Amino acid sequence: MRTLSILIVLLICTLGTAQTKTDDTKIEKPKNEAKILKQMALEKAIELQKELNLTIRVSKALEKNIFNYSLKANKVLQSNVSAKEKSKSLSNLIYFQNEELKKIFTVDQFYKYLSLQNAYVAGY
Repeated sequence: MRTLSILIVLLICTLGTAQTKTDDTKIEKPKNEAKILKQMALEKAIELQKELNLTIRVSKALEKNIFNYSLKANKVLQSNVSAKEKSKSLSNLIYFQNEELKKIFTVDQFYKYLSLQNAYVAGY
């Protein structure tokens, strides 16, 4: 449930720290945000594969899900809509992401996934 929220926070942190100064003191943005999101999705899928005892097929489907929803969340965050609209859009994305995850996880895996996400957000 909170994977997208976590990825958004990680994305913001990554994008904030990924800027580098060059010799002429210009700040460069990452050349390909999709590469960063793809790498983060892979890392999260590997972590969850271990925690939830996922098969490789399910782990790959999870990675694709995380990546796709991260791209959508990034577009929302980059948009010029109000913070309230961004929050609403992100909540909708999390809802639809979880609906897709219900289809690829077993019931036990899905509830453990939710538990892990809640614990991660709470800082445990």
